[in-house]
Amino acid sequence: MRKLNTIGLLRFSVLTPTYYSERFKTLEETAAHIFSRERMELRFHLFESLCLPSLVRQTDPDFTMIVLTAEAMPDQYLERLLDLLEPLPNIHCQPVGTENHYKLLQTGYNSVPKEDFTHRILFRLDDDDAVDINFVKRTKRLAHGMLKLQTTRDPFVIAYNRGFYVRTTDGEPEIFDACERAPLSTGTTLVAPVHHGANPYRFNHRHFPQYFNTYTDISVPSFIRTIHGDNKSSPAQMGLTHKMNAEDIANDLLTHFQVSLDDLRKL
Repeated sequence: MRKLNTIGLLRFSVLTPTYYSERFKTLEETAAHIFSRERMELRFHLFESLCLPSLVRQTDPDFTMIVLTAEAMPDQYLERLLDLLEPLPNIHCQPVGTENHYKLLQTGYNSVPKEDFTHRILFRLDDDDAVDINFVKRTKRLAHGMLKLQTTRDPFVIAYNRGFYVRTTDGEPEIFDACERAPLSTGTTLVAPVHHGANPYRFNHRHFPQYFNTYTDISVPSFIRTIHGDNKSSPAQMGLTHKMNAEDIANDLLTHFQVSLDDLRKL
């Protein structure tokens, strides 16, 4: 009998020599950037206003979320993060050292006990993005259904390609719809036997269909992704955009995320 465990992981200012290495030559330079006051205030604002509420509002709360952060984070910020998460029984802060980036991610996922489970539903999320309120419930349903169709024990990916962007880099915030043609980072999920070593950070999310069978769901808007001055990558829309009017966007935001257009404009 299959028994699945759902685990998410997001990075909140992790310090490692193999992340941001294309921008900074030393770990000290990286730390100066990621722990600067301006950046930390932005990351906390987006996390508190958008990302964390989307996890708290899940209609199925039976999942574990690991918030991976840096042991080297200044005390005032680490304490602030711990205070935010302490009341939430299924969301855990995990400070880590400065080892290889991917190994730290593996450690985070593997910190959740594996006994009594046959498979894991592993999803990823960035600290400045959000998933819809039925994300966990829907992902479990899709994972169970896809497992019945599998002819091998190989992992597979569930990707959510329909949602909204909030662009705040050019003056007034722009909020628009999108339906992507390649997997995004937001909510991308890997379903695998419990002792398989891969997780959804293993490859660039856009490249997942090259490595795993990939099911793309566009049944409902499932993500809100923010574009601002501190995106590590350069967010690009690869698909249909700007097909909805403001009234329909507002209705979908309330229905699927319990947020309003005004909430997003305040970001």
